[in-house]
Amino acid sequence: MKAYLINLDRSPERLVRMQEQFAKASIPFERVAAVDGKNLSDQEISAIVRTPAWAQPLTRTEIGCFLSHRKCLELIAEGEDKYAAIFEDDVSLSADAHKFFTTDDWIPENADLIKIESQGKKVLTDRPVVTVSGCYTVAQLRSQHILAAGYIISRDRARALLCCMNDAASPIDHLLFTPSCGFFPQMTVYQVSPAICMQAGLESTLSPERSLQYQCPAKMQKFLREMKRLVRRSRTGLWGIYINLFTRKRWGRIPVAHK
Repeated sequence: MKAYLINLDRSPERLVRMQEQFAKASIPFERVAAVDGKNLSDQEISAIVRTPAWAQPLTRTEIGCFLSHRKCLELIAEGEDKYAAIFEDDVSLSADAHKFFTTDDWIPENADLIKIESQGKKVLTDRPVVTVSGCYTVAQLRSQHILAAGYIISRDRARALLCCMNDAASPIDHLLFTPSCGFFPQMTVYQVSPAICMQAGLESTLSPERSLQYQCPAKMQKFLREMKRLVRRSRTGLWGIYINLFTRKRWGRIPVAHK
């Protein structure tokens, strides 16, 4: 199975790090030059963001990230392989990652996309339908699980998504993994557990622009926000207990396999 790595030309140190990661995991990969949002003209920005749907305007870096993933999808759509993987250049791979790339026989027949990364937050999944190497499970993902640093996608789904990616209405990870604002409801998405990759905690290239957008809320606004968050977490916690005790689904965190 092919692996495509998104990497900015101005981040050679990240490429070196990922070369070491892939070599250690015995996974060949192809570098895809990321679209640098900082170099996009106003005309190019307006051409790709025509129907804004996100709460805040997408930053240039977020638009560049969207376009970079689209470049990878184009390569997969034009390729001969039934499935291929896309990685961002700030992930850490598990020691067993190669077991998922020697064949695609483990992928469920109806899978459009398989998330092989974990964000560390709780998600809703069905019961596992596949076991890989005796210790990894594959189950259908039923809730939001954002970040798009590592996933496998089918060629057919890549072709279908490209028809809908003329507008960057939301960040790419939300388009793929948030049921309320993107392509998630149209796809059959699976989750590998334990995940075989996670973001390594490197400084995000999105951070500087996002920090400029952020405005510190007033004390009362902050208090009300925290109260709403507490109520929401309490309701979700009770709901999760019900799911795990009385249904065949599972609510919990997706662990990450050892490095």
